[in-house]
Amino acid sequence: MRNTNTNKTGSDKGDVEVAALILIENTLTGRSPARYGNLTVDEQREIAEAEATRHGLNLHRLIALWDIPHRDRRVRLINMLDCLKDQPAHILIVPSPLYRGFTETAIRKHRRVLERHGTTLLITEQ
Repeated sequence: MRNTNTNKTGSDKGDVEVAALILIENTLTGRSPARYGNLTVDEQREIAEAEATRHGLNLHRLIALWDIPHRDRRVRLINMLDCLKDQPAHILIVPSPLYRGFTETAIRKHRRVLERHGTTLLITEQ
């Protein structure tokens, strides 16, 4: 796990810290796993930036997570919270392919837990 800054400034909602989650399978491919869209880091960033713009937000940084075991949804949530602990974000944008295969119940749980920690989960529309 690592945080990468994408310094953006803006006037609309500049005081709202907005981060985007990207998922990387490994450093060799630089892509999300096939089951989560096989997207490059740039594609994930572009999706997140478009969603931020659509909501009048400015994307401040990327939070990169390494791939997790296919059936362990809880680990991703734990990793997300861990990344947000040191650098909180008011809004966390996640490209919808990264939630492929998650049930609505699992997504609601992620939303509730993140909200209790002060972060709104915004999954992109596709």
